[in-house]
Amino acid sequence: MMSGMKHPPHQPLWRCWALSCSLALASAAALADPPQELEGVLIDGHATVAGTKLVLNGASVQKRGFFKTNTLALYLTDKRHTLNGVVKLSGPKRVHLVMLRDIKGFLIARQFLTDFAASATEAEAQALSSEVELIAAGYAKIDMLHKGDVVLIDWVPGQGIVSSLNGQSMGPAHDNELLWDVSLRPVMGPQAPRELREQLLDVR
Repeated sequence: MMSGMKHPPHQPLWRCWALSCSLALASAAALADPPQELEGVLIDGHATVAGTKLVLNGASVQKRGFFKTNTLALYLTDKRHTLNGVVKLSGPKRVHLVMLRDIKGFLIARQFLTDFAASATEAEAQALSSEVELIAAGYAKIDMLHKGDVVLIDWVPGQGIVSSLNGQSMGPAHDNELLWDVSLRPVMGPQAPRELREQLLDVR
């Protein structure tokens, strides 16, 4: 009786190994953090700046008054949960904005100047005045930022602040770390809206 039974053929060792690898990769993919979604915008878990892979530190929706204006995501080489920790962390950094509504460029320039004035000390304002005016002028030259537009503001060691709109440069780099630090305060500093600050810094 036993001799008439058919035994399944032995699987080659390489095929078993390949199957194990496939299962392992599938498990890793399942465990990986899926992209977040904020107001219909997908927020990737990673970004690459100057050849360095960054991780998503936190993401939120920025508001002006009652209006949701843009999503905001912070990418770092390693997670930090305080503004001071973000500032002191070495390596590239990225602030990633996606517009949620159309906004005139001159309004963004005006808000940038207002935020800067509220966040900088008198000494910092004097030291950074020329660069701040150049950045505001750059925003003012843009007729309109449209819903879905992507603004990247990167800190690249050795280059400084590098900004782009939909992949196009927004002007020369600003190699001034103080300017970068002050520019983070309106969204992550003590005066920033609590929900915005805590979500960007991933404070649980």
